[in-house]
Amino acid sequence: MFGNPVVPLKARRSPRAVVNDMAVIEQVLRLATSPGFVLVGRFREEVYQRTTGDEVEKVTAEVDAAVHQLIESRWLEVGGTHQVRYGRYEGPARSVLVPCRSRKASYRWSALTNPWKAA
Repeated sequence: MFGNPVVPLKARRSPRAVVNDMAVIEQVLRLATSPGFVLVGRFREEVYQRTTGDEVEKVTAEVDAAVHQLIESRWLEVGGTHQVRYGRYEGPARSVLVPCRSRKASYRWSALTNPWKAA
């Protein structure tokens, strides 16, 4: 619809680290909704978070692994290509989209009492 045509992600040879921390997954879904994530790089596809306008910043390794895990399990989707800036560098990045079912699940989880959060 917007941006350039979407190219599907290629399968990895070595598996990524699995994130089992539900608080991190909930945080990633919330951050993916607003302000959003982008994938930078043609082969490695590192995850960056949008800050203001077309500016992005690198996320932690745990958030990076969680975003890729959610993409592979189809809780997040990869969108079209957009131009972003990281410091003095500028280049293409693919947007990370949040499907409606993932957004609804995130809203439900945030309304529930979270047993995984320390009281």
